[in-house]
Amino acid sequence: MMKKNTGFIRNRMSKWQYAILALIFITFSFYSMPTFFGERPALGLHYAQAWGGKDKTILQDNQVSPDTVIQSGEKTLLVFSSQTDQQRAKQLLELNGYDSSALTLEYFSDSPAWMQSLGAAPIRLGLDLRGGSQLLMGVDTDFIIQSHIRNFADTLRTQFKKEKLRGSTIATGDDEVVITLSAEQEMAPWLKIIRQETAGQTNTWLSQREDNRIVLRLNETERNTLINNGVTQNLSILKKRINELGIVEASVQRQGQNGIRIELPGVHNPKQAKDVIGATASLAFYQVSDRGSYTLQDKSDRTISMMREPVLSGEHIVDARAGSDEMGRPQVSIVLDKTGGDKMNWYSRNNVGQAMSTVFTEYKNAPDGSLKANSQVINVATIQTTLGNQFRITGLDNLAEAQELSMLLRAGALTAPLKILEERSIGPTLGTENIKAGFTALAFGMAGMMLFMLIWYRRFGWVAIAGLVINLLMQVGLLALLPGAVLTLPGIAGLVLTVGMAVDTNVLIFERIKDRLREGGTLANAINFGYRSAFVTIFDANITTLISAVVLYSIGSGPLQGFAITLILGLISSMVTGVWGTRAIINPIWGRSSLKLLRV
Repeated sequence: MMKKNTGFIRNRMSKWQYAILALIFITFSFYSMPTFFGERPALGLHYAQAWGGKDKTILQDNQVSPDTVIQSGEKTLLVFSSQTDQQRAKQLLELNGYDSSALTLEYFSDSPAWMQSLGAAPIRLGLDLRGGSQLLMGVDTDFIIQSHIRNFADTLRTQFKKEKLRGSTIATGDDEVVITLSAEQEMAPWLKIIRQETAGQTNTWLSQREDNRIVLRLNETERNTLINNGVTQNLSILKKRINELGIVEASVQRQGQNGIRIELPGVHNPKQAKDVIGATASLAFYQVSDRGSYTLQDKSDRTISMMREPVLSGEHIVDARAGSDEMGRPQVSIVLDKTGGDKMNWYSRNNVGQAMSTVFTEYKNAPDGSLKANSQVINVATIQTTLGNQFRITGLDNLAEAQELSMLLRAGALTAPLKILEERSIGPTLGTENIKAGFTALAFGMAGMMLFMLIWYRRFGWVAIAGLVINLLMQVGLLALLPGAVLTLPGIAGLVLTVGMAVDTNVLIFERIKDRLREGGTLANAINFGYRSAFVTIFDANITTLISAVVLYSIGSGPLQGFAITLILGLISSMVTGVWGTRAIINPIWGRSSLKLLRV
């Protein structure tokens, strides 16, 4: 027997839907809490000496005392009440002989320890909110071109020797390789090898014959390609180096043809960062030989003679780790790729008992602003047995030097040296003012929207307010959880905007409900109609805005990306809270009501 259809519509959500919503709310609320607890500036001391000796006296004598001291193994964390005290403490310790690389600027969360143990951390702030340093680095594009020219010339020399072609001289210019033959020599054998070496490089080298000279010149297109590739590779390597430094909020973006802009939030004395991110370091291994034409000094100022061609270059290094050997001396453990491992295996197998040197080359800014190469033999060792893709290098002065070398090798060698073109510092005061201004705007915006919803929708207005609060908690929790997400001042604007869009979602739904009630439908029927009919409109509007936000994030940089990421996360959270979250509240209270009139 069939039951009579009374026309009564039940608004009901499944238990699993309520469970998912509850899980989402609890999870993101939990991970948003550390942000509301706040954090304080701190100074990390990374050395074995316990806090309380000379370092404590230095700070006390200058009226700079930490609020809290946390000792953990060989690290001491000094927590201060202001960034000014944090910066002052670091400066005082550096002036009194403490190694700047052992002092790190950090932030200490005021959230409970049990929250931190579960991975809950505050939102990371961008440069405009936290303060910090901004560097504009210029890539030495002439070095890229000259390196390519020299490599090509070396390749030709090697091939000429293999074919036993003698009597020619090879010189390099700004963008050309000049091969000069004696008057009686025929050009044909040299041209044959040149054609073999330039095969597949159509129009890369423009060839010109002048009496007894062959001139090979790079064309403009190839020059631009080399420069673009070099800057792009440097950009990628700089990102790796900054990650190695632990500055996760940093932004690295290309600027112009050969410029790279780096933003380091929270780093107000970027000396260590500049030394590491700008270092063009490479490692190479050479055969030591009295007949060698390549000579360098080692750390004891002894002259080491080596063969000019390296046995292995640093491009084959895939991993490098600092440590200590059996005698406690610093060392770096090297891991090579397959090609490098095969080369080292072949060479060491055929040269057991012979000496091999390790040469470290670094480019640094000279006093006149030019870039100078500084190469030094850091190790000469006798090959005792066949080596593979893993081996160790020693001869380093201390563990800190080994750690810096291993970090540079892991991140890769820059394809060209960098010059610091511009350096700016944004003070912590400006960052604090931006935070206050941004969150004041957010507070006023939310208060205004809440007041409107209460006045206009009465009972349902309270539901919308609950949805707004949950929406904000979700956005903050998502920002805190998302790796690499950074909150900037435009990001706060994105929060305000998405909160307004969340209200717009509820306005659309509630107006549809009111329209159905005016037509004489029951409240239960009106609720079902309002959510069902408004969903398509809400979904279409959010999808189109989401596409725009994704495009903005992909082509933008820095603050624009900060705005885009909060907009994307806000759209997702507003859909969840505005459509499913508010209905989960409304259904149990009014979803079964058969009233025909109710002011909502």
